[in-house]
Amino acid sequence: MPSSASTCGQQGGHHRGGSVGRCAHIAHRHIAPRSPASTKRRLLSKPCQVLPDSVLLQGFHWESSTPDARQPETWPNGEIGTSWYASLTAMAPDLAEMGITDVWLPPPSNSVAREGYLPSRLFELDGGYGSEEELKNLIRTFHGNGIAAVMDVVINHRCGDKQDENGNWTLYSDEVSHDKRRIDWGPWALGSNHPVDALAGTGNPKSEPYYPAAPNVDHHNAEVRKAITAWLTYMTSPRYIGFDSLRFDFVRGYDVSYLREYVESTVGPRGEMCVAEYWDDDEGNNPRYTTGEILSDYVDKAGPSVGAFDFPLKGAIMDALSTGDMRLLVENGNRMPGLAGIRPGQAFTFVENHDTSAPQCHWPFPENTAQLAAGYAYLLSHPGIPVVFWPHLCGKKNIDGVLNGKPIDPTLTEAAGSIDKRNVWVPPEHEGFSWEERWPGTEKGTVGSQDGVQGPNYSGVLGDTIAKLCRARREVGISSTSRMQIIKVEEGLYVADIYGGHVYGSAREGASKADFIKYLRVAIGPKANTDFPMPETCPFDENSELPTCVTVDSGAMHRVMAFTDPCDEILSTMADLDDASEFVMPEIKMPRTYS
Repeated sequence: MPSSASTCGQQGGHHRGGSVGRCAHIAHRHIAPRSPASTKRRLLSKPCQVLPDSVLLQGFHWESSTPDARQPETWPNGEIGTSWYASLTAMAPDLAEMGITDVWLPPPSNSVAREGYLPSRLFELDGGYGSEEELKNLIRTFHGNGIAAVMDVVINHRCGDKQDENGNWTLYSDEVSHDKRRIDWGPWALGSNHPVDALAGTGNPKSEPYYPAAPNVDHHNAEVRKAITAWLTYMTSPRYIGFDSLRFDFVRGYDVSYLREYVESTVGPRGEMCVAEYWDDDEGNNPRYTTGEILSDYVDKAGPSVGAFDFPLKGAIMDALSTGDMRLLVENGNRMPGLAGIRPGQAFTFVENHDTSAPQCHWPFPENTAQLAAGYAYLLSHPGIPVVFWPHLCGKKNIDGVLNGKPIDPTLTEAAGSIDKRNVWVPPEHEGFSWEERWPGTEKGTVGSQDGVQGPNYSGVLGDTIAKLCRARREVGISSTSRMQIIKVEEGLYVADIYGGHVYGSAREGASKADFIKYLRVAIGPKANTDFPMPETCPFDENSELPTCVTVDSGAMHRVMAFTDPCDEILSTMADLDDASEFVMPEIKMPRTYS
């Protein structure tokens, strides 16, 4: 979390709605088996599942709740509804078609900040993203299109909506009608050693990191945990709201045993994979502080139903693409960096999210669209559960039609701005706001500041590329635990084969064994196209029922091709891999193209 914090009732920070009143404000950067053969899911009597062959879309960005972002004219087709939930509802069929299987939705509860990360009245679901009815309709529509809905769970802290006798906002109401345990708490439900006295309660002290902008919940209290479990049950029950799985925000703020309790008491028993946001950036000093080993230890304690966002892999991808040294994409000589190289089935891989990107810019991806495309070529072809960021798939426009925050100014160049301490391009002037008003108590260019915007040469919208890669992943049969083999690694080139589905009985009538295996060959780096190593034999016949070589997508720094080769040849190249004899994937029809 950011190291600086303003006092209770101060204005500014990440909440663009103005005065906060009840909670101190700082930038939000909390740092949280469907059959593999199935490609569609339908809601019958039980929820969908977030499982090993998923592609998760973060279905919002930091400004999705603001009025400008929700106006129909700001969207590419100009026809989407006026709330964020309605916008997503209209896009559900298209998302399913391109291969999105799960959508992570923003925090749904009433919140002091429109973005949802300062929750107050948990059962009240009308907010900046739309109404409760719109949310229910969105989830029903997702289910009808085979898409699961993932709820953003913010339970480390909670803002009171009433003042106590001392004027502190540490009292809570629960006026929404429901049949679950009441959550009209008082100071007894809050940690007692909060660094801001006005936000401290009378409960147990915390040994975990505090989120300084709001009262922190006392998870040591059994009554508090029972109430949280009841609320999560309400939110994930098809009878009520119907979320399928859970994304836990700022899990460093409470003991991992409590997170495991919440999962195993709600969605865990029905086979869901939840995801935790565990990001320790050493108090804002080092975004690379969290390692794959740290995350592996965390998910081991959290249990098999919990994964984690792979921050160290994000760092490795950014470093490799920005420097051109593709050797950074390999760890210990033969595996992926980060959690994906240790526990790929629990690694949620990503390149950007609402915290790391503009306007917060806590650890932004390089402002280079070719590098961004290469990053997605890597994520969507490799093991792990890939997470796509909304602006990269669909873009975002403000009321003036400016795409992804890029000023349309022919006189502005990269040289006109400056690169700050976060390696973020900052424009030469910040017109329209006072720095102290926008972000109290921080210095320009620090991790806690929110001055970053995309530079004038950045578009960052890769809908076609991402759609092709998602479809290729699905059709070839790549899952979070697929086998892979690194073919070549040097300074300007990384090449790997990722193995997918078997094709049975395709070579001769009556065959019972797998004759062919499908795989993706992925090249990343400046030499991805000039030095792409083709297999020695790649007979391509476009009239064949089973094409053996298809180009999926290519760009300045990536090339992805799909192959179907004799199974014996592939397995012989995997002789040195562990448990190669157990490598079995579902039969999935090989597509002709991915357009």
